[in-house]
Amino acid sequence: MARKPILDLLPRNLEFHNISHVTITPAQSRILGLGPKFRPTLRPPTARVFDNQIQDFCRSVRLHHKFADQPDDPDFNPKLYVKTGWNLPREDPDLEENLHKIRQELLENFNQNPPRWTNNLTFEEWRGLRELKENPTVRVLATDKNLGPALVSTEWVEQETLKHLNDTKSYEKVMKDDWTLRRQKVIETREKLVNSYSSFLPPNPLKFLHSLDDSPRSVDPAKFYIIPKIHKSPIAGRPIAASHSYITRPISIFVDELVKPTITMSTVLRDSGELIQCLEKLVLPTNCLLVTADVSSLYPNIDTKKAIIALDLLLREAKVAQTPLLVQLARLIFENNFLKSEFSSDIYHQTFGIAMGTPFAVTAANAFMYYHERDIIELYSRNLTLYKRFIDDIFVIWEGSRETLLEFLSAINTKDVRIKITYEISASKISFLDLLLFKDSAHSTLQYSTFQKPLNKYLYIPYESFHPASNKKAFIKGELMRYARNRSTFHSFQEMRLLFWRRLRLRGYPARFLLPVFREINYSNRKKWFSKPNRLSGQRRVVFKSTFNCSHVGIKKVILKHLPNLSSILSYKSTNTLAHLCK
Repeated sequence: MARKPILDLLPRNLEFHNISHVTITPAQSRILGLGPKFRPTLRPPTARVFDNQIQDFCRSVRLHHKFADQPDDPDFNPKLYVKTGWNLPREDPDLEENLHKIRQELLENFNQNPPRWTNNLTFEEWRGLRELKENPTVRVLATDKNLGPALVSTEWVEQETLKHLNDTKSYEKVMKDDWTLRRQKVIETREKLVNSYSSFLPPNPLKFLHSLDDSPRSVDPAKFYIIPKIHKSPIAGRPIAASHSYITRPISIFVDELVKPTITMSTVLRDSGELIQCLEKLVLPTNCLLVTADVSSLYPNIDTKKAIIALDLLLREAKVAQTPLLVQLARLIFENNFLKSEFSSDIYHQTFGIAMGTPFAVTAANAFMYYHERDIIELYSRNLTLYKRFIDDIFVIWEGSRETLLEFLSAINTKDVRIKITYEISASKISFLDLLLFKDSAHSTLQYSTFQKPLNKYLYIPYESFHPASNKKAFIKGELMRYARNRSTFHSFQEMRLLFWRRLRLRGYPARFLLPVFREINYSNRKKWFSKPNRLSGQRRVVFKSTFNCSHVGIKKVILKHLPNLSSILSYKSTNTLAHLCK
């Protein structure tokens, strides 16, 4: 039996959204309150599995040693890399001796040093989790906007799923043979395009584009599912097409990686930090109006023909040599989205809109909306002190009459029959993304603080979750940096910092763990957190990929002992979370 942590004697935040009519046990309630990212304690793997991890690391060290003196390839993109499986000859006796010692010592530590961690779920909680999973009338789902887990009825999930798929304006049923033929046609068309434009493509992306051709996982259509939008009234489902093994996924990643760095869209925001940088340079007009707007269900309502035209124009403006290839590949992605749901044996072909789940979706949606709004923005430019958009969320600072503003919003709302916006207008303050924006008339500026949705349960990773301490410290530091960035005054940051501290304490974090992390983040350093670091630059490192249930072995210590000059990093792969276990 697992011992209850002493932290459970303190008040705890173990809330969740129960939008079903099912009454659950206290043990089940506690499990759901742990949050979808909670990881149960794992037993160590078998010695054979751990040895495979060591062998993979040894191979990486040999590769690093062989190519250490070669310059970095400026065109290399890790997202388009496929492992070769090439086993290097063992050319350096000293290196091989050290690798042998590392392997022997790690395996010895693994076999002789049992882990000291205890189970973080009791027998009753495991039983409650199993009963929830086996209950056919309810589902545990993550919610839209990361508002915490929700317990929903299976009947509602089925109805909402089939409501989307049976929308004949966007989907049509097809036979299995039709899907099989179209899958093969995707491969054949891609090959023709790649052969025609081979001079534009380096060899590594070519291999990446073929990576799912022979995979049994890509034989099936994309899995269609929904996540509940509990912040809407009535509650609705956001449609998602899980395309991680879908046949067009490599094409979608390839197109996205080539398009994103090359096109420029002046109205598109990278994140709320970019908006803050714009606001800090802005002098606020007297009597201006603040406006936010949201495009209703953007992805399913995008006309893909218009999206392709927008993409083509943007690429030609940027004078991208691969424009014809990228446009044809984008068309191949959009026209071949086939879906299947657990609630139906039918296969559906999406005939309108873009699947939310394919990697190129965000870039394509931004391109479509950029051309949707561009001529309207030019027409009303004298009134637009600022116009910015983050995918389907729009922010405007308007200088002019309310009547003219309504004309502007109506123009956006009527240009395309399927693109509709809802909006809010304020003369003093308004929320946008994770910001609450409010006027400071005395200084003609727009001040800002962090906006947090009322429905958010703040189910941060619990302290007892089977995560490395480094993961927990990283997310805390990330949130503190975001709060510092998103607060225009030190006093406002201090208030948010205290509130965050209290919320973490309610998730079981002891003060001794939090204090050193909180002391690292100073408001005076906020300016440097607006730019994203270049993760591809810097010193080459060899990664030892393991799982946290091997952390008792002392991996990093053994590597440093035998290869002290090697720049290495220990990376723990993700293990099952509560979200996975409830499926």
